[in-house]
Amino acid sequence: MPVIIEWTYADGTKEIEKIPAEIWRLNEEEVVKVFAKDKQVVGIVIDPGAETADTDAGNNIFPREGSKSRFDSFKESNE
Repeated sequence: MPVIIEWTYADGTKEIEKIPAEIWRLNEEEVVKVFAKDKQVVGIVIDPGAETADTDAGNNIFPREGSKSRFDSFKESNE
């Protein structure tokens, strides 16, 4: 599968970059790629349009979005 990345910059603009599936040719478990950007990156989303077969879409956002644990939700509801 290709790697589709949505970059969000500090100025509010976004860019979508598609890396072809050939990137997985040498190692199908892990890929390392370096990106040089002219703007400050404040967020990254992998496969923003859910176009690929991803078994765990929960790890596609950086920085991670804060989510409450079930315990924290329970605790707040009982206060």
